Amino acid sequence: MSKYGSYIQKLMTVVLDKEQDEFVQKMAWDELRRLGEGVKEFLMKHSKDDSEEKEKTEKILLQETKNGKKKEVKKEK
Repeated sequence: MSKYGSYIQKLMTVVLDKEQDEFVQKMAWDELRRLGEGVKEFLMKHSKDDSEEKEKTEKILLQETKNGKKKEVKKEK
C-alpha cells in the first residue's frame, strides 16, 4: 500500500479496520470509489487514441511499398 498517497492509505485503513463504525467505513469506501472513478476519467481523457495515427502510418507504408514496387518494375525494363 506504500505506493499510494497518505490520504488514500488512510481511507484504505479505515475500510479494513473492523473497529471503525460501519458508517465511517462506508464513507471511506465511497470516497475511495469516487477517487477511483476520477482517476479512470482522467486516464481516459488524457490517454492518446492513436488508432487514427496508426491507420495513417499504415496507409503511408502501404503506399511507399506500392510505389517502391512500381519503381523496381520500371527499373527492370
